[in-house]
Amino acid sequence: MRRWLALAALMSIPATALAGYKVYEKDDQSLEVGMKIQARMEYSRIPAVGGGTEWLRDYMIRRARLKLNGKMQGVTYCMQWKIDNTDQVGVTSTAAVEDAYLQYPLKANLSARLGLYDAPFSRDLLTSDGKQLAVDRGVVSAVPSALGLVDNVVGFDLRGSMKEGHAQYVVGAYDNRIIAGRRQDIPMIIGRVDLNFASTKDVYQDAHFGSDKWYCIGLNGNFQSSIDGAVAQDSTTTEAAGADGMIDIPFGRGRLMLRGEVNAIRQVVIGPATDKNGTVMMLGGGYLIMHERLQPFVRWDRIQGDTPIGGTPRDLTYAGANFYQRGHSLKFQGDLQFASGTGQSVDGGRLQAQIDF
Repeated sequence: MRRWLALAALMSIPATALAGYKVYEKDDQSLEVGMKIQARMEYSRIPAVGGGTEWLRDYMIRRARLKLNGKMQGVTYCMQWKIDNTDQVGVTSTAAVEDAYLQYPLKANLSARLGLYDAPFSRDLLTSDGKQLAVDRGVVSAVPSALGLVDNVVGFDLRGSMKEGHAQYVVGAYDNRIIAGRRQDIPMIIGRVDLNFASTKDVYQDAHFGSDKWYCIGLNGNFQSSIDGAVAQDSTTTEAAGADGMIDIPFGRGRLMLRGEVNAIRQVVIGPATDKNGTVMMLGGGYLIMHERLQPFVRWDRIQGDTPIGGTPRDLTYAGANFYQRGHSLKFQGDLQFASGTGQSVDGGRLQAQIDF
């Protein structure tokens, strides 16, 4: 009983920690708790009965998360539960595990991670949805994710760093959660290299605060073969490669943030089907002003290539602003969407309030 009362007392007066609030730390054990809530109002154009389009209004809790992380005997652990898309039109929300992994130190600057987490592909995906420039991620990671290439996966990898974190690398083998298990004999092999030429802290976020500078370049690749096709004699190999970069520096009376990414995907098919190629890319930038409170931004996405990898070639532009009440931990976001080829002046709009710690 005394043990539980002591833990309750610690939880009632938490100390601020890097990723949440530290509620316990003794000897070689620690525990931090956190949460994320994204309340969103969204308007989007949808096909109307009889032709044309009409506006769809949707209020939702886009993301709700509970987070635990810490260390035990030198091993880092992370556990995150999610209930996303609550009250979103056409979606039945369910609880699921978002992250659940252990990371074992092997030697200085080298560790092994095992469990469920974001595969090391695409800066857009590796940047938390709570630290994005626009209200949500773009096609540069959404299109590969639809093929199971970069979404949360179960697997294991080796990850390390050199030159005091200015060069970081990850290589591992992962499941493909999109493809049925009986259709895949060989795991996905994914690797990534990050080069950070200035600060090495918090390289995956779309707004930094303070006077530090960030110059980052990332290169990654993916390969999975022997994926059984719908027909017995079919076999598919999926290949992907991408490059991305980010600059975030003091500029004038504010901070200038620029980010770009391109991912190329190829499906090689043995059988009657044809090979498919697709490319997705993005460019985005924002300027942080008003004592690091307001960040107007614009982001441009492009999809091109064969269906279903690239889909119908099109451009998507998002313009809006972020208002930071306490960095990414407490902020308000809004943007408008403009899609090419629709004949409409505006194709969507989103407003979102977020708390994340």
